[in-house]
Amino acid sequence: MSQNLSADQELVSDVVACQLVIKQILDVLDVITPTEVREKMSTQLKNIDFTSHPAAADPVTLRAIQKAIALIELKFTPQGESH
Repeated sequence: MSQNLSADQELVSDVVACQLVIKQILDVLDVITPTEVREKMSTQLKNIDFTSHPAAADPVTLRAIQKAIALIELKFTPQGESH
């Protein structure tokens, strides 16, 4: 970790680190949680009313929520059911 990175490179490395941690958490959830709990995770995010929710005003947050839904669904959708 002695390498000097630019601010942009540090930000990208932070995002990648978060993605790796999230993947590990999703892998654990896949093993220990019932299907209903996993389905509720994406359902809660899908039920956000973006016409009145403050996140709708911020395109970055809105896109992050869309990506979170996609990641959860991709991780927990059985291979035979994926589109």
